[in-house]
Amino acid sequence: MFITALIALSPVLPSCQRSLSNDGANAGSRTTDVREQLEACRRQHEAQVSTTEVKALRAELQRIGSVADQQTRRHAAMQRVMNDYSRGVCLIHGIFTLKEGHEKTMKPVTDDDGELLELEYLGSGFLVHESGLIVTNRHVAEPWWNNKGVAPLLARGLEPAFIKLTVTFPERPTITIDPTTIRVSAEDADVAVMTASFSGVPVLPLSQRDPGELRGEKLMLLGYPTGLTALLARADPEVAAAALTEANDTTELIEALSRRHAISPVITHGTLSDTTARQLIYDAVTTSGGSGGPVFDPDGEVIGVNFAVLRDFQGSNFGVPIRFVRPLLARDFN
Repeated sequence: MFITALIALSPVLPSCQRSLSNDGANAGSRTTDVREQLEACRRQHEAQVSTTEVKALRAELQRIGSVADQQTRRHAAMQRVMNDYSRGVCLIHGIFTLKEGHEKTMKPVTDDDGELLELEYLGSGFLVHESGLIVTNRHVAEPWWNNKGVAPLLARGLEPAFIKLTVTFPERPTITIDPTTIRVSAEDADVAVMTASFSGVPVLPLSQRDPGELRGEKLMLLGYPTGLTALLARADPEVAAAALTEANDTTELIEALSRRHAISPVITHGTLSDTTARQLIYDAVTTSGGSGGPVFDPDGEVIGVNFAVLRDFQGSNFGVPIRFVRPLLARDFN
């Protein structure tokens, strides 16, 4: 019965039929030989195509498809950052002075000519909530914080005070910030938020991912490195010339460029090379003025706030992980 059944299978395994019909050994040997020959047939056919191979090919096809889908999604995300979210990145302009005296008699410091001391700077920020919450660095929101030049004066009892603090988003008029809306990190991180009233500016999405998972991935950095120099260099010559003709100071120049829609962030690309508990490390190009700008992951979400440049080495810049911002937003997001 066993041999008859095997012969009945021969049309399915044609390469085995001749061996079965020519086998003249005893029944025990025949059974052993047949099993060996069947196994040889199985291996022969498996070498050509097998269920295992088909599954492996299917898995590889799915993997390739997944990678292609991911690349498509990430390309779309980067386009969204450049076309939409870039309009949610603002130029921050501040002027502050130092006051001396006692309590209610604090008076601004003047120089030898009697002119008011004015310390001026530029930075970057970005909108994270429709209520008007703007994220930036603490050293942009409070420019005297960790400022080695100002620290000795503060130690002598002088107090800082804003003369002007404004933000300007692309294609939007300049907005004055109330310094009393500034909130800084309780964890001594270089992040802060400030609030303004405006509309029509896109809110940037904040990532929930652990940035450590993104080591080696591409990222994008948006901001205003070199401040007005970059804006004037990128503007049409006629626009730059007209704005410079109108302006007598930085404030007027920013407003003149804003009216001509000549304010937009610089976008640079790089790789996230490493992360620590308090830092993101990357090679996207930036410099002074880019502090406070958003660091985007490949999926178009903000993973950090740009805060420092390693000046003697062009290969590394630094950001604060976005998790340090969340406590500052808790009361607004809940």
